[in-house]
Amino acid sequence: MGGGAALTWRGVVEQRAVAEQAADESARIAAMTAAERRTARGGTDGFQEPVVSQPPTRSTAVPMRVLIPELGVDSSLERLHQDARGVLVAPEYADQAGWWAKGVVPGDTGAAVIVGHLDTILGPAVFEHLKQLRPGDLIEVRMSDGRTLRFAVDGSHVVKKALFPSDQVYGPTPDAQLRLITCSEPFDPVAHSYTDNLVVFATLKS
Repeated sequence: MGGGAALTWRGVVEQRAVAEQAADESARIAAMTAAERRTARGGTDGFQEPVVSQPPTRSTAVPMRVLIPELGVDSSLERLHQDARGVLVAPEYADQAGWWAKGVVPGDTGAAVIVGHLDTILGPAVFEHLKQLRPGDLIEVRMSDGRTLRFAVDGSHVVKKALFPSDQVYGPTPDAQLRLITCSEPFDPVAHSYTDNLVVFATLKS
């Protein structure tokens, strides 16, 4: 009986500790601002220092929406900028993608960049299924001048955030291209962030 009682008491103590830890985590989440909750899990950070490619000409139109029919994505586009460290800041909202406004305009010669979250602590985000894209799939970008630009996926690569290939992603290209970027597994529970990025490469269809 003594051994059984001790085992039962140990189980009670362990269950209480787990419950207290869960309560602490719930309290921590409840204390977050809406923006903090959106980015607490899987924040799309680590894009490193974007390379500014100056195309021969720059369109006066700007991208307004990105659509990926294969994935059911239809999102307006936030204008994204770099922080004081030169790192591209992720979109504010989980369900909205963003365009790097200092970079190439979609349709111009060069690599235009659109990014979005994979998920947040509250659930899936706009680019949740981005890894399902295959070569030939279409990405549409609707411009402020009424045009709809169609890009065909060339392929995708998973890269380490710590070794992000800025030159390949942001560097000059001979034609009009598009990059879509989001986070990729694995998830680091200590840093509360994904360790990798998924980059989709696409080229404008003539």
